[in-house]
Amino acid sequence: MNKVVLYIKDADNVYQAVDLFEDETISVTSKIQDIRDISKIFTDFSQSFTLPASKKNNKIFRHFYNYFISEGAFDARKKVDAVLEINYIPFRQGKIFLNSVKVKENKPFAYNVTFFGNTVTLKDSLGDDELSQLNFSQFNHSYGTDEVRDGLTTGVDFSGNTTSIIYPLISHTKRLYFDSRNSGGHSLDGNLHFQSTGGGSNNENLALEYTDLKPAIKAKEIINAIEDNPKYNISFVTGDDDDFFDSDAFSNLYLWLSRTKGVLGGAESAEEKIKVLEDWQYDSGDNFVSISSDGQEVFFTDIPDSGTPFGSIGLNCTITPSGGYENVQYTIQMYREGVLWAETSNVTGTKAVSYNSYFGLGSSWNDIRWKFIVRSNSQFLFTPSLSMFDLRSSPARSQVLDCNPSVLTAQSEVIISEEVPKMKIIDFLSGIFNMFNLTAFFIDDMNSPNFGKIKVMKLDEFYTPTDTGSDAYPSNIYDITRYVDSSETDVEATIPFSEINFNYQKAKTLLMKQHSEAFNSEFGDEEFRPDGVDRGKPYNVKVPFEHFKFERLFDDNSLDIASGTPTDIQWGYSAGDNFKPQPEADPKTGNYEPVLTKPMLFYGINTTIASVFRYINWSGTSHQALSTYWRPSNTNETGSNPNYNLPLELGTTTSTTTNKLVDSSQNFLSTVEVGDFVSNTTDSTLALVTAVDSDTTLSLSLDIFVSGEDYKVYRKPAFTLNFDNEVDEWNLIDYSGETSSLFSKFYQTYIEDAFNAKKRIFKLTAHLPNSILLNYKMNDRFKIGDKVFTINSINSNLKTGESKLELLNVL
Repeated sequence: MNKVVLYIKDADNVYQAVDLFEDETISVTSKIQDIRDISKIFTDFSQSFTLPASKKNNKIFRHFYNYFISEGAFDARKKVDAVLEINYIPFRQGKIFLNSVKVKENKPFAYNVTFFGNTVTLKDSLGDDELSQLNFSQFNHSYGTDEVRDGLTTGVDFSGNTTSIIYPLISHTKRLYFDSRNSGGHSLDGNLHFQSTGGGSNNENLALEYTDLKPAIKAKEIINAIEDNPKYNISFVTGDDDDFFDSDAFSNLYLWLSRTKGVLGGAESAEEKIKVLEDWQYDSGDNFVSISSDGQEVFFTDIPDSGTPFGSIGLNCTITPSGGYENVQYTIQMYREGVLWAETSNVTGTKAVSYNSYFGLGSSWNDIRWKFIVRSNSQFLFTPSLSMFDLRSSPARSQVLDCNPSVLTAQSEVIISEEVPKMKIIDFLSGIFNMFNLTAFFIDDMNSPNFGKIKVMKLDEFYTPTDTGSDAYPSNIYDITRYVDSSETDVEATIPFSEINFNYQKAKTLLMKQHSEAFNSEFGDEEFRPDGVDRGKPYNVKVPFEHFKFERLFDDNSLDIASGTPTDIQWGYSAGDNFKPQPEADPKTGNYEPVLTKPMLFYGINTTIASVFRYINWSGTSHQALSTYWRPSNTNETGSNPNYNLPLELGTTTSTTTNKLVDSSQNFLSTVEVGDFVSNTTDSTLALVTAVDSDTTLSLSLDIFVSGEDYKVYRKPAFTLNFDNEVDEWNLIDYSGETSSLFSKFYQTYIEDAFNAKKRIFKLTAHLPNSILLNYKMNDRFKIGDKVFTINSINSNLKTGESKLELLNVL
């Protein structure tokens, strides 16, 4: 019989061993992925069990049963850190949730609790917080034609970092096209062909402008912001080859910053002006406040813990309108560590935004960065003043800061936290997990350098892990034959669904709607319908993101259209199907009405335009031709197309061999990989490279060559954001239906294995020894006789080791 020990962290953050009933059964269920619910990640959890209301336990739970106690009472709304041990050897780290207290004869008798594994920390810590509550202040930047142009061509520069914030070529309203005709061409606004006065009239009035674009943030920066927030206490494992957030599938993934439809800030507030107050300087007082190097942030530096009891600490920013601007409506916002903390909205005249506190240690105020922003829809001239006070110190202190009179004439700042789409942080993470079929678990090995962190990896890699890296997660095989109760075993089918649907949010944009009407299917969605299955209900995997179809532009010059050669420009359009031309405008427009989409992810690819005659037409401080830009894409890299790009290899076969390409003049070993495609340009057939046999020979999926035929070898992008196989918008081919779709890269192996006619769930009982009970991981395998199984779930009685197993046979 094992001795089970439970430790619960008390109010002083010290783990205390609780008293247990001698005959109490504590059973813990372990699962991470359930074959019957494929889109969810699970964690360890226990059946509810009871703890005696002993003196020690009453102290830990702070007499929760006595509702007259308010000061320092146990908060049963929150889970509490806990550790389970078996014979004083760590078994699981997690959290305890207090369900209830049983009272007998007006005295507490027992506490009813439930244990949860540590992966539940994600949802508990993040709660309902939204992306806008994360601190992105380091990426706030000036908003103007030069800044947006740089964001489009290279990325916004933050001390040499030019990839965190970019301005992709996604137009919210203006319909873009390319027409190189000097005469007789289109005269609508949005022509990306640059035309100077030489050889024709200047077309600057038709060009792309900075107000046509919105920024995007790299998805990895959202992960970093979650980790950097001390409120959440979340850290992800990084640095290993199998860590998803360090993978190529995630490295250049971006979230488009479109919180409102139309122009930045919203169509209804197109004229909103924003001013970050800066150049703060000492005016009067005790001089106990510091100012950041950029002059925008202020912070206390030496507030003591001791001093006048309950003396308040705070700050007050006052805006005084200049003469003639007293009736202009404006809003003052106060930001704490980059997050909106307080605001005074839609006011006129002299007003202030304030915050103060009487509670907490005084030193907790030190080094907190405060920033102030003024917003208005009208031109507004005003003078700001900032008063900061410390009434806890003795004597009390105060200081006044001021800065030069400010004027709002146009939106001049981009505040990233105000532009991120409205979305909960946990929904963003869940969406990423469902798109890429990820799993997550807590590293509870105290000897690991990543102890206490959450590891995120592809599910396929979790079940077939590598044995390399600083914190690799190799699987072990435990032979449990002699521990199994062979008297009874239930065998069940693994097919609970008739089909599985993978869907984005309903699309609102023009190109997506046109695709749906033309092909009677949603671009990027997938339907998996296994053959021979006539039971179960459909299962839906629906992510919280909307999907875009992008367009690679062709030159409307008739000669270029006839040649079938596209430009090097690909764009996205965030407008619906409501056509709203303005033929009376100058220039004329042929735009569609903008729409507000759900949050949208894309891959950002910095692209150089090959032809000087096809540069992007830009109108800013001057009329310019842009040779580079951030291309929005559904693939993570360019790949290649034998028609539009230089192939990896090209040549002529020198002999005939079944299912082979043989060219005695080649060096395939250094250039070609398994998975590349070969095009027989003599008869327009395609085949997949299945092996690189030598420098001169490739094995192919199909027999398509005889001696003397021409060929080109090309490579598909490694990842795409489409669940299904779609035509690559850039290369304009579908790679013979073998694109690197989300389904094929992240789901297919797991799901096809689950739907295999030979797959079974085996339910049985085993009495596992502590050598297994204390060490198994959910990607380990159990061996019974000569058969090997993966683990679907384990429910273990920690005292006896009796375990109810759900195992899946390995095919």
